[in-house]
Amino acid sequence: MGATPADARILRVAVVMNVLPHYRSAFYRCLFQRDDMDVRVFCQAAIPGVNLKLVHEQFRDRVTVVPVLSMNRDWLGWQRLPWRTLLSSFDVLFVLGNPRVVSNVVVGILACAAGKGVVVWGQAHTAGANPLTEALRLRWWRSFRNVFVYTDGEVRRLKARGFRRQHVAGMNNGLDQSKIDEAASAWRPVDLAAWREREGLGRRTLVLSCARMEPKNHLELWVEAMPAVIDRHPELVWCAIGDGPERTRLEAHVRRLGLTPNVRWVGTVLDEPKLAPWFLTSQVLVHPAGIGLTLLHAFGYGLPVVTSDDAATHMPEFDAFIPGETGLLYRHGDASSLASAIRQCLDDEPARQRMGQRGQRIAREDYNVQVMVERFAAIAKRAAEDSRR
Repeated sequence: MGATPADARILRVAVVMNVLPHYRSAFYRCLFQRDDMDVRVFCQAAIPGVNLKLVHEQFRDRVTVVPVLSMNRDWLGWQRLPWRTLLSSFDVLFVLGNPRVVSNVVVGILACAAGKGVVVWGQAHTAGANPLTEALRLRWWRSFRNVFVYTDGEVRRLKARGFRRQHVAGMNNGLDQSKIDEAASAWRPVDLAAWREREGLGRRTLVLSCARMEPKNHLELWVEAMPAVIDRHPELVWCAIGDGPERTRLEAHVRRLGLTPNVRWVGTVLDEPKLAPWFLTSQVLVHPAGIGLTLLHAFGYGLPVVTSDDAATHMPEFDAFIPGETGLLYRHGDASSLASAIRQCLDDEPARQRMGQRGQRIAREDYNVQVMVERFAAIAKRAAEDSRR
């Protein structure tokens, strides 16, 4: 928590966001506890057509829920923001960097005109994004002096795309590593062994996935790769945590290939203590494409990761991955290459341990909530100084 002298002025910060998802709860809780800034969030109660667990109700004293008008669910929207309050009661505004919510564009323009410190905040690149709309979005971002993106890698890529006049900072998006460490420490080896017996897993080799089952993750490729891995490791079980629109199709694919005895459909699990034994007893996490925070979740438990070598298919958090040091890459779209990478991980226990330890250091030191909060505070203060100049 950032301390300030008693006579220092507390910085008033407004965050104009779409929603508050559950994986951001620790981040906002830490921000709200700071004594050097007063952070308030303005967001909507839901995103039409998107199923997310949201936590704005946990922070009623700090969060204002605003109505949203959706002109087209997949294209344009408008948040009915408290304009006067935003422009008169705050020193710095963080504006979600998605111009499809047209009110984001308007509040950014008005705040700059009013001499406020403004930070545009978002992903520079999203897996599967349309190149044209991405280029238009980044063109809009150039009108801001301060840009807050997801990783240090995104900072470098924006600089290479011409963002040299802007101050661009990366938050190094991560999870609450202290919560992961606490959940992991509660499980002794004897407890994990008993848990495996209760789950009917015994001494079987576990390969884990933990993500929404949606097209961008290409989990069907892992199903296609499984027989080649099972030939060498017949005791293998794929533990699939999560749910989503692709689950029915994946289950049917598993049945067609006769892999039902080698798959455990765990379903949605959000509680960290309940997730912990799955991560702690697995040998490797497989995520064929589109990996994001799942990468840091695996790293947090010291679990190596196998994923695609095509960086463009991933979310920004892929910047934390170091090939050969935190896991292995396979040739994108190639089931045989994926099977080979998984077999290599399973066959080399010392390498697995080394890669898991390296990933855990990254999660503990470079990509976590504490790093995010400090970097948020740093760019907020810089934006305030810019506005005073």
